[in-house]
Amino acid sequence: MVSLTSSSLSQVVLHYNVPTPTRSTTLSIQVTPEVDCNIKSLRPRVTLKLQSRYHGKELTTNMILVDLKMLSGFSPDPDSLGRLRGSSQVDRVDIKDDHVLMYLTELTSLLPFHITLDIIQELPVQNLKPAVVKIYDYYQPSDQAETEYVFPCK
Repeated sequence: MVSLTSSSLSQVVLHYNVPTPTRSTTLSIQVTPEVDCNIKSLRPRVTLKLQSRYHGKELTTNMILVDLKMLSGFSPDPDSLGRLRGSSQVDRVDIKDDHVLMYLTELTSLLPFHITLDIIQELPVQNLKPAVVKIYDYYQPSDQAETEYVFPCK
């Protein structure tokens, strides 16, 4: 009697491409720090000029949150915070740790929104790293944009 055994091995390889999802947002934000670097002060004051834009299909957005992180050693100027709180488009301003949180009623697609905030250096810090400013839709946080700002003086 003869006995035979055999085995077979097969392999299937499937390659496919999944398109990388594009991150699109209807929001944008720019920050321009301004300071007179020629003035030698123990507590330098930096004016942050923020410009927010809405680029969506609707006329207005939901409530918008602007989350501005402080540079290390800096804190917001109380008078400047008071002016923000008095603005007609700013519903609320909160300070949480080293962040200033600004709740905007809405942004419109017709006009950019400008905010000015003064920050004061309380403690000197060497080799300052950039700080992040983030803007997002309060009810749809995935719709967001962010940028960084730095202390302009060396």
